[in-house]
Amino acid sequence: MIRKRLALWRLPAIAVGAAVAIGVAGCGGDSGTDEASGPAKIRVLLNAQPATLDPIAGARSAQVVWATMIEPLINTDSSLEPERTGLITDWKRSSSTKWTFTVRSGVKFSNGEPADAAAVANTLKLTRDSKTSILKPYFANVASIEATDDATVEVKTKRPQYDLPYLLTTVYLVPPKYYEEKGPEGFSAAPVGTGPYVFEEAKPGREISVKVNPDYWGDKPKNTGITFTWATEASQRLALLQSKSVDVALDLPPTQAEQARKAGLQVVETESAMKITAFLDATKPPFNKAELREAAALAINRDEIVQGIFNGKAAADAGVLNVKPGTQPVDKVTPDPAKAKELVGSSSPSVNLTYPAAQYTNIKEVAESIGASLEGVGFKVKYRSVDYGTLVKEVAGRQIDGMYLLAAVPNAAIPDFFATGFMKTASITGNCPDPKIDGLVDKAREQKDATAAQQVYDELNTLAVVDKHCYVPLYRQLYAYGTGEGVQGVVYGPLNTFDFTEATR
Repeated sequence: MIRKRLALWRLPAIAVGAAVAIGVAGCGGDSGTDEASGPAKIRVLLNAQPATLDPIAGARSAQVVWATMIEPLINTDSSLEPERTGLITDWKRSSSTKWTFTVRSGVKFSNGEPADAAAVANTLKLTRDSKTSILKPYFANVASIEATDDATVEVKTKRPQYDLPYLLTTVYLVPPKYYEEKGPEGFSAAPVGTGPYVFEEAKPGREISVKVNPDYWGDKPKNTGITFTWATEASQRLALLQSKSVDVALDLPPTQAEQARKAGLQVVETESAMKITAFLDATKPPFNKAELREAAALAINRDEIVQGIFNGKAAADAGVLNVKPGTQPVDKVTPDPAKAKELVGSSSPSVNLTYPAAQYTNIKEVAESIGASLEGVGFKVKYRSVDYGTLVKEVAGRQIDGMYLLAAVPNAAIPDFFATGFMKTASITGNCPDPKIDGLVDKAREQKDATAAQQVYDELNTLAVVDKHCYVPLYRQLYAYGTGEGVQGVVYGPLNTFDFTEATR
């Protein structure tokens, strides 16, 4: 159940979706209730429209919307560990390569299909096998998936893998027949799940709304539903919140957050699990040269970005595989512009610096700061501002070069989520192919548990970040969102999950 999954976590939201034209026409007016004192529809303002509502194909940034309707296979507790309160209620590892999962009985999708072991097995197969699957690399080690009865799924892996239950916390259950009938695009247009809300309607380019699922298997929401709209400009999000056109405005940069406080609005602000990272493509010029990757890493000062752009309201972070807020890597790169300049010499290499417009707080300013640092040591920088969807497609299609800025979000609280997703040769990014990296990723996963794997992950982080300079970790965002007068009960989990079921106004 969503409420149990996120209890104790009252943290901020992650920015979502692809940047599009401002879609705020539906923000004002109808509150979704005839009586001011009764349950109301909660109006949530995003910073961008979600690129897709298909959890098989979609980046997890959009789950703020789809997770109201579609649930993960396994819930997480307050310490980000898998717990047995969701669709999967138990699991057992009977050998190093065999897992057995127990599925909650009696649950149905909102269209009437049974949410049984066969549905779970089908979703796992889609996740492993679909060309469109965003999580495909994480399940490459899975050899077989079988529903042995209505409540049991047996999963066998090719090689030992200690973290499989963690990965299932970011797999969302879809109805087999409906998904096959509609396909990814059709499903995205009208999602069906087992969650506390059901799809109501979508006004293209304007809003997406959900209403309460009357047959939800868990606790019913305290509101009548949620309407999601979006505005790419932070100043407009603040203005709409101040004018009472929306109840919750996500992604308020420091300036707007301070203005909201002065206006008497409630602002929730905390360090998120989202880590903005600069990826260097080691397969193409100029960063196929190790000395130029090192120069770029030495040129960038993450502390200056945190202080100069975020007024200290972010947390500088020098690692990739330290997934939980508050942790730092064993080894890190210390900025050294003088050495960077020596490494570049007189070659004046050209660099494309790509970033997703409006996707992350102050990302344009961050890109410009990085560009200035690179130019200061001898690089020639060309800025490429693209929408988030385009960036993801370019990265996955190996159509990008130079440096690009992307958020690393540990949708499962394990280092392997980044190691497999970003570091392996066959990863989502594939920007730093190296057999030694591949071997360390596999070695870590084959350990008996997370404690045993940590030493390997420390070695892997040092190799990829400190020695090879394929990644320049920057900062964890101190994310802020604002709520209107009387709005209560919005709960955020650090793995990019929202719970609106307790929200009232």
